[in-house]
Amino acid sequence: MDLFLISANRETFPDPVYPLGAAYVADAARRLGHHVRTWDLMWEKDPPLALFEDIRRHPPDAIALSFRNLDNAAWPLTRNYLPSYRLLVQNLRRALSSREIPLILGGSAFSLLPDLLLEELDGDYGISGEGERSFPLLLDALEQGGSVDGIPGLVQKKGSGIPPLINPPHFRSYPSDRMKAGPPDRSLFDLSRYARAGGMANIQTKRGCPFHCKYCTYPLLEGDTFRLREAEDVVDEIESLVTKDRIRSFFIVDSIFNAPPDHAHRISEEIVRRKLKIRWSCYVTPAGLTRDLLEVMKRAGCDGIELGTDSAEQGAMIGLGKSFSVSHLQETTRWCNALSLPVCHTLLFGGPGETLQSVRETLKTVEDTGPTAVVAMAGIRVYPDTPLAALAESRGLVKNRRDYLDPVFYIEPGLEEELPKTLLSFAMPRGNWILPGISIPCKPITQKLIRRVGYKKPLWHLLRHAPFKDRVYRDR
Repeated sequence: MDLFLISANRETFPDPVYPLGAAYVADAARRLGHHVRTWDLMWEKDPPLALFEDIRRHPPDAIALSFRNLDNAAWPLTRNYLPSYRLLVQNLRRALSSREIPLILGGSAFSLLPDLLLEELDGDYGISGEGERSFPLLLDALEQGGSVDGIPGLVQKKGSGIPPLINPPHFRSYPSDRMKAGPPDRSLFDLSRYARAGGMANIQTKRGCPFHCKYCTYPLLEGDTFRLREAEDVVDEIESLVTKDRIRSFFIVDSIFNAPPDHAHRISEEIVRRKLKIRWSCYVTPAGLTRDLLEVMKRAGCDGIELGTDSAEQGAMIGLGKSFSVSHLQETTRWCNALSLPVCHTLLFGGPGETLQSVRETLKTVEDTGPTAVVAMAGIRVYPDTPLAALAESRGLVKNRRDYLDPVFYIEPGLEEELPKTLLSFAMPRGNWILPGISIPCKPITQKLIRRVGYKKPLWHLLRHAPFKDRVYRDR
């Protein structure tokens, strides 16, 4: 089957992100005999007229659209991407020579609202969850005229006025025997351009998350147990990107890199054993973290961690479902500072049980740890089928499922006005605090210039240095 796969993501803040999930799915389809053409809207003008013209001239047998995000997940400066997705699909329909050419929807954003988005975006089929196994099965069935009913994660229309049917997703296609042949072909999308524009290549060492943060979608998208790649396979991929693509800066995109700790340890030791001269960052939880693991990570080239702190007040932490204590995050930051390992706390304010007093306690506690940077969000994005969604629904924030088509944020009643003011007044004199949704950290042109001169680390590293530090909040 001749397939046209489109990555619809256009978000460039804090950096353009290589469409790794779309590459996995496209590569899986190609390995099973389908002809795959890809188109990346990240680098296209809006509207992408060249894309529509290409489809008119060379109509495929099927079109697949990968949607990465529903919105920018920031409040109150929220950007909803759904209107642009609607317009894209409408223009694609106009460009198609026949309604018989199926439109297949997928990606992490689609998987959060598969029933609503299939109807809202006028798709013919969708894949909810992982697509490496299900997507080629759907293509085979369409090509051969077979039944699609048993395909894991398949979303299909059942008739006017009838909700789409959603099959349970499949969480065993990764890692798989297919990966013994190597990771996906990154040339499916322009890797070198992403490396120039974003500084780092993304690497996934596992999927799934067994933690119970009340707002989190990882268990929904990837399952609630870890599925690990072999350390040697992970480092083979890194080494290939170093030798073939001359990339030496990486970001590990696992939900949490240091869990399970022995997996993180094996990968770090394998990097050290091969003497790879690379730099990399990752997401880390204080739960179960040891100084020994941080030390081997640093020897392996780790030059910064993003700590999923969320809160530093015990009551608010319980309200968010965190699995560690205040003393854990304090100890973790002390270890990082002792090892000269840059650390960025990410905080979520306004969750269940939050008060102005708990906000102030978190601000003081985190500041006292001496972090390199802090990313603080006001309000917590509510996604369907999470524990936080159940609470939001019980409090009337969400009255029916269609309400999720617009971004919903949970903010404990009474904090809506004071929370942004409190965070901004605290962050302004410090400079190393970033407040997405409240204040713009830097202009897009500044971001591009930083990458153009060859800076490869996460941008929060720069907040320690003037003059960038002094103009972080100038565009508020």
